[in-house]
Amino acid sequence: MPGKLKAKIVAGRHLPVMDRASDLTDAFVEVKFGNTTFKTDVYPKSLNPQWNSEWFKFEGKSTFW
Repeated sequence: MPGKLKAKIVAGRHLPVMDRASDLTDAFVEVKFGNTTFKTDVYPKSLNPQWNSEWFKFEGKSTFW
């Protein structure tokens, strides 16, 4: 059954340190659904990034609709 899905990436909290030199991380989120992938902008040097992204819109067929 075809359907639509919208996702908005708001924020991340308490992310793991990925850069031991600065004890921070360059954070991003990648959202995949079917053959479609969206990626947020990179939020540099933060363990608590705030994206408040635009809506990522997916359309497709899924078994969970």
